[in-house]
Amino acid sequence: MADNLKKCIPYLLTLLAASFFCISLYLWNNKYTYNDLQPRSGQLFVAEADLSAPFFLINDWEFYPDVLLTPDSYPGNYMVYSDIGERTRFDGLGTRINPHGCGSYALHIYLPEDAETYALELPEIYSSYKLYINGKLAASVGNPQPDSYHPATQSKMVAFEAGGQTDILLAVSDYSHFYSGLVYPPAFGTFSKVESLHHIRLAFTLISCTLGLLFSLFYVYFGLHMKKNEPLLFAAACFLMFVTPLFPVIHCLWELPVFPWYALELLFIYLMMFLVIILHNRICDAGYYCRRISSAASAVFCLLAGCYGFFSAYLTVPVMQLFSRCLFVYKLAFAAYLLITAGTSLKKLCNASKPLFFAAIAYAAVFIWDRILPTYEPVLFGWFMDWGSLIIICAIGYTLWRDLTNAYINKLAFEEENHQFKKQLAMQEIYHRELSGQLEERRKMTHDFRQQIYTISGFVEQLQHTPATEGPLKNLQSYLDTLTAHTATRSNMIAGAISENTAVDVLLQYYYFCAKEHDIYMNIRFWMPQQQVLPDVELCSVLGNLLENAVDACKRMPEDKKSGSEKTITISSHETDGQWFILVENTYDGIVMQKHNRFLSRKETDSKRFGIGLESVKDITQKYGGSIDIYPKETVFRVGITLPLK
Repeated sequence: MADNLKKCIPYLLTLLAASFFCISLYLWNNKYTYNDLQPRSGQLFVAEADLSAPFFLINDWEFYPDVLLTPDSYPGNYMVYSDIGERTRFDGLGTRINPHGCGSYALHIYLPEDAETYALELPEIYSSYKLYINGKLAASVGNPQPDSYHPATQSKMVAFEAGGQTDILLAVSDYSHFYSGLVYPPAFGTFSKVESLHHIRLAFTLISCTLGLLFSLFYVYFGLHMKKNEPLLFAAACFLMFVTPLFPVIHCLWELPVFPWYALELLFIYLMMFLVIILHNRICDAGYYCRRISSAASAVFCLLAGCYGFFSAYLTVPVMQLFSRCLFVYKLAFAAYLLITAGTSLKKLCNASKPLFFAAIAYAAVFIWDRILPTYEPVLFGWFMDWGSLIIICAIGYTLWRDLTNAYINKLAFEEENHQFKKQLAMQEIYHRELSGQLEERRKMTHDFRQQIYTISGFVEQLQHTPATEGPLKNLQSYLDTLTAHTATRSNMIAGAISENTAVDVLLQYYYFCAKEHDIYMNIRFWMPQQQVLPDVELCSVLGNLLENAVDACKRMPEDKKSGSEKTITISSHETDGQWFILVENTYDGIVMQKHNRFLSRKETDSKRFGIGLESVKDITQKYGGSIDIYPKETVFRVGITLPLK
């Protein structure tokens, strides 16, 4: 029991942290709790001290339904007091199934008598309006008149000179969007304060969008480079997640039509959730039917959201209410599915799903607080569900990055193993070819040896018949000298005759012939101690990496330096005071590439990576208590290895 409770502590802490985060956002990043200064009965009294910060106009606006007022026709016949965000449809105060129509908002602000420059920041208003301040037209977007209706939206900041009583009148009409009228509270205050708030919000949005785009490009690169679909899917989800907040920035810059921008914005949100479901299923290794059903359901809702946005001009109030309920159910099911699948995968000891399970807990907490605290609209940062989606995206990104890193490391290891395998195969081929040649040479020598025996026998017979004559003896001596020289010229490097270690001899002979093919003179003075210093595999890895680098360095020397004295490799070893020393020297072109005291590879495919060969030699040497010293001189590159003899 205690162990189970201990295991649950991290999950409870995640739930508490997400809840604390949501409550903090609600208290300190919420237009509805930003300040206490609010209109009452269509009037707002502002003192000088109240202008130290901007405030949001939310409560008790005068609302005149089904009429577009102007300063000449104000006030209208019928009016109710309405809070901003309370009504999102022009449906005759809930008496019609048609959600579209028109309406007018009015507010009276009593400012200090001294005139000053004030600003009114108007978020997007759906979906055309005219703004009058003190009886003058201050701004207009689209055309709200029913007979010449032109839908358009734009976030605006209107600056004006005012003092004393200031009257604000906003005439709005909507026949094309799923929201109507003034949905988001406008900000009001001195011009400098409102402008600062506006710029901070834009800067935060642009920074987050830029980071999202960079992450998307980063994962696109890795997806194409590693030939995997998951990074590409995540790049698309990341792009949608961080580009969607860019729409308000676009609406700040240009006056845009309602169609198709808002439909695309809505579609992108649920398309991102669809991609999250696919990635979540793959990481958590969900069952076949779970994957199919969840992906299909998410795709269907994504399609419904797109249709809802594209056909919003033809929707009725019951359809909007039905979609709102479906939206609630879908988000609830989305959070529950993430929790269940991640928890099931974690129960199967799939560590890859652990970050997703924590993220799913946080997302579920955010969803719950989004329902508990509906009167939330961010001042600077995102909505509750935006933060929940960001947590899920970050968890998926972290998991994919960890998998990509492991896959990339395994790929490098596989490439190195493949390279070593090919090198060993080439060594065996050369060793077999040389050994076959030596056997053939010995067979010929054995065959010729009979003829030599016959000839020597003839000289012996001559000596037996004429023992006192020096001629036959001189002839025999001359023949034997010639035979010895001929035998020496026919002999070649014999396998196992360099260091008395077959594996090392094969390796040395391989690089000896590789150097010979490229006109590189190789001097071998290699000696093996009696006791084994390194296992054969690791010893061959050390010698092979050093000799491969030496051969490559000689091959890179300018073509006009082809003499054997200039392209040389020397490998030698000796024992002193319980230490075994290996020295590899080679000529090179004098170019050394280093970064952070580490040598960079000069191979075309690895030009931005550290030299894997030298790093491998360092690791093996340090593993057995030795050291490596590298001395790049002007024309000679030296690498010394020191290993203790045990």
